[in-house]
Amino acid sequence: MSSLVIGLYPTAPVAPATFETYLHDLTITAYQVDFDQPTTVPAPPHTAIGPPAQYTIAGAATNTIYQLDLGLATGSAAGAVIPVAPAIAAQFLAPQSLLNVVLNVTRGGVQLVNNAINYDVQVSAGTPTALTSLAPPIVVGLYLALPDPSLDSATYVLPPSDGSPPPWTALDTAIKAILAEDPAAPVDTANLSSEDCLNIARELVSNRVARPLPQPLTGTPPAPDLATLYTLPNATATAVESDRSQFESALTGYYSQLTGDATRMAGYVYAWSAAQNCQQMSANAAHAALTLPVRLTTTAAPGQQAEATVILGN
Repeated sequence: MSSLVIGLYPTAPVAPATFETYLHDLTITAYQVDFDQPTTVPAPPHTAIGPPAQYTIAGAATNTIYQLDLGLATGSAAGAVIPVAPAIAAQFLAPQSLLNVVLNVTRGGVQLVNNAINYDVQVSAGTPTALTSLAPPIVVGLYLALPDPSLDSATYVLPPSDGSPPPWTALDTAIKAILAEDPAAPVDTANLSSEDCLNIARELVSNRVARPLPQPLTGTPPAPDLATLYTLPNATATAVESDRSQFESALTGYYSQLTGDATRMAGYVYAWSAAQNCQQMSANAAHAALTLPVRLTTTAAPGQQAEATVILGN
């Protein structure tokens, strides 16, 4: 038996007791990606490689997601174990022991957006239980960051890394929550401008709790100290210059990532607005035409109709 082992960690350092709450009601299902099903949608008709990894509460016998140890205490990381089904193993694990997978991750019934396809993922021998460490001989196939659970139903949504749209329910809920806060006047959601969409998108991706600012760290052990990084003459020391360079690079990358995510998300907000427009047009239309086939299994002969259109009045 082989298993896919996934390393789980928070998006920012937290205490072990806090991280344990990140695991509550967490379920991770891994689907096989192959030539016949190469899409990034983490659901059937993809085939699950095995039973999902799950965590309910601490100490539950059914847990197959395990909080890891840090010396004599628990740490702020976990390992998820998904046994590979024999049929999948027989088809894909010889001779290289590699899989292509896409993950479906939910927590408390809320889908966490992660539609990245992972190719040539290594599997680990056996099915580890009561996992306390990801050190060898455990082979980690993937690493997955878990966002703060307080944001699961809030106004924080990221575009999936593979370019696919975020889940409709999550996007719809988040946009409506943002518009309920700002502006005060009612908004014509069916006719949002490009500036409106970008403004909403920036709100969606810029939560500073989930994505904290880089810190101006310096010294050993590293500690936040902005003044040291920029005050002469100490700022010219080699170690301080290195720390300053790392801080400035991290800050540049941070804002570049936010800008890129917001630009991508704006397109999905625009599509959401277009959907509101279509819904209004359908509701206000005086008539609707439905075209449907009248012959499902036979070919229309001369003088016969293959399909018909029905006009409905509102």
